[in-house]
Amino acid sequence: MQNKTLNEWLIELEKIHPLAMDFKLERIKKVYQTLNVTPIAPFIITVAGTNGKGSTTNTIAAICEAAGTNYGLYTSPHMHRFNERIVINGHEATDDEIIEAFEAIQTARGDITLTYFEFATLAAFYLFKKHHVAIAILEVGLGGRLDATNIVDADVAVITPIDLDHTNLLGNTITEIAHEKAGIIKDHSIVITAESVPNVSILNQAAKQHATLIEAGRDFHYAAIHDHAWQYRFKMHTFTLPMPRLQGMHQLQNAAAAISALLHSPMADQLRESVIATGLQNTRLQGRFQKVVHQDREFYFDVTHNPQGAAILHALLAPFKAHNRPVIAVLGMLKDKDAANLAHALKDDIDTWVLAGLEGDRGQSSEALKARIAPILSETTKIHTAHSVADACQMATEIQQNDAIILVFGSFHTVSEGLNWINPR
Repeated sequence: MQNKTLNEWLIELEKIHPLAMDFKLERIKKVYQTLNVTPIAPFIITVAGTNGKGSTTNTIAAICEAAGTNYGLYTSPHMHRFNERIVINGHEATDDEIIEAFEAIQTARGDITLTYFEFATLAAFYLFKKHHVAIAILEVGLGGRLDATNIVDADVAVITPIDLDHTNLLGNTITEIAHEKAGIIKDHSIVITAESVPNVSILNQAAKQHATLIEAGRDFHYAAIHDHAWQYRFKMHTFTLPMPRLQGMHQLQNAAAAISALLHSPMADQLRESVIATGLQNTRLQGRFQKVVHQDREFYFDVTHNPQGAAILHALLAPFKAHNRPVIAVLGMLKDKDAANLAHALKDDIDTWVLAGLEGDRGQSSEALKARIAPILSETTKIHTAHSVADACQMATEIQQNDAIILVFGSFHTVSEGLNWINPR
């Protein structure tokens, strides 16, 4: 696969190395050792959880940037370009850099098969080593224990809120899923829990690994002071900070976890109030109740796809409902997600539903999605169906409801296609 463009590489990887995962780390570990990029950074922060991983990792990165710390950020999935997954000091990896990494991985792997995600993870590690980053910030792709990011040991493991998701792979209970997430906790590491009551699986793994557990509500505290400011406290540290740029009170939980992680990193002495404030104000992340005005309509894009995320959306929609602003929802979901419980959590918030079909092996038609959520909704609720997200967005703009907002949500795919409808790439 020499002299290929990045897009040609990605197409080839998807074709040769399917997304089907065997959940074994032996293959990628062998290639990682041959690639000779150990250690990828002097200090590693790994973030696992069901909700809030992206917000937390990006907040950590933004604070590092504000402090002038040399960092590498690896996240997934991407919204528009693969390059979004690998960011070094605020800049996405270039096509040429990623191709260089892929070529090195191709040579190192020999006849060992790697998945698309494993290639991506090793590319990030290769580039972090090349750029001599001081801190590597890793977002777990799925689970934790057997995720490709877990071939390196985290100095700080952050566990964000856990909910039922990917149950076919991670388990059918919160405790089973938490067990998988807790797999990122390594010997004598630091563990930051964003939830004030950590699951027993996390407590057990922390004890087993002799890790230091730092719990929200016990060790660090945070609270809103008023609409524009909040306070964070940990031991002798007290920071009065502006509200995060990312929307929603739940972002305080993510920001507090991010600050706690960095207070246990080599850059702890650089965490002045002004540095943290700058980081919070500069954190940008698409698809987190992201507002876009298009065709004189107010759109909000959110990647929420599980009941816990729906509860957060419920709170975000409350001000609109208080001002009697109708909500038109464009919903597209993968077939393995809990559409019924998500719809149940939002049935009183959404006035009109426009369901969108999603392509791919895990996608489903709008009619299939309708069959899953219609029994949950009131018989008088208006439900429309569209072939694609683009068609659904256009249909939503044509629905005349006075001062209505349009919420596009349900999947990264839905948000990506919706944003692409507004701004074709």
